[in-house]
Amino acid sequence: MDYLVKITEVLEPKLKGKTLTEESNFKDLGIDSLDLVDLVFQMEEALDVQFEDEELLTIKTVGDLIHLVEAKRQ
Repeated sequence: MDYLVKITEVLEPKLKGKTLTEESNFKDLGIDSLDLVDLVFQMEEALDVQFEDEELLTIKTVGDLIHLVEAKRQ
């Protein structure tokens, strides 16, 4: 599964035409902590993974989230 596409689909309404890359920083995109929690919840539901609270604190970029998901899916 292409996690970047999934993340882009979830965040589309908030991106206002911005393009996501793995280097994209959520804060720079205007994605606040509540948006990020919602994104993570949707990723958990769609991919049947669970994140620990400590792990969520490490997510700063799209790549951080993708790598975390990949680690959980192995």
